[in-house]
Amino acid sequence: MAVNKGTAILLAGAISSGGGAAYFTDDYISNKVRDEQERLSNQYKPTNVVVAKDDLRVGDVLTYDNLAIREMPAGYIHAAAVRSEHADTVVGKRIMQSLNAGESLLENFLASRTNSGFSNLIEKGNRAITFPVDIVSSMSGLLRPGDKIDLMVTLSQGKDVTMPLLKNINILATGGIVDEEGLLSEDGAYQTITISVSPLNAAKITHARQIGNMTVVLRSGKENESGLESVELTQPVTVQNLFGKTTKKVRKSPRVEIIVGG
Repeated sequence: MAVNKGTAILLAGAISSGGGAAYFTDDYISNKVRDEQERLSNQYKPTNVVVAKDDLRVGDVLTYDNLAIREMPAGYIHAAAVRSEHADTVVGKRIMQSLNAGESLLENFLASRTNSGFSNLIEKGNRAITFPVDIVSSMSGLLRPGDKIDLMVTLSQGKDVTMPLLKNINILATGGIVDEEGLLSEDGAYQTITISVSPLNAAKITHARQIGNMTVVLRSGKENESGLESVELTQPVTVQNLFGKTTKKVRKSPRVEIIVGG
């Protein structure tokens, strides 16, 4: 069948248009695939951030020992997360938000020297209580904000007895020193410490100070390290067991004389 010249031209144009459309469609799809691959690559790109190595509480001082570097996909990192290259800038500062081990450290969790507010260092539901300490209780002025302490109380009602009152308490301030680095004053002297406790424990401290003598005992900063366990006092100390375990005297039965006769 003969094809006229006009029909041939139309047919050639249709074929050309179809080929061009296929070319541009293929190019569009290729570009979209490439863009999506680049987006996914950026989203899952490994990025190092600063995380808590141990469980941290409000007021804790950040150190190289309680922080770690963890690799996370970039698309899942909080915008305020502290990157690994800025780790040195956060060491020595205190946090205003509790962190569980493995959680990312955010910039807004850090206490600032000029705008932190002392009340922001107190955990939700807790109370800050300040009480005087003598030269013995203050470790000769060596206690500083961020240290963990135990409180011992000695009572003199009936018989003298010393027992633990509270354990693992965080120091918020020594005297008037409350900055995030926990720096001591020039001479290291202070007469009070401030701690963060529950309302019930605040009442216990108040009552213990009225009826007995309270002593501060500094805890080791290495107790949170893996494999190290803290040895706690499990029983009150009295004059009877001050130098070791007491032994009960065994009461001897009286002798009975037996007379045998005929």
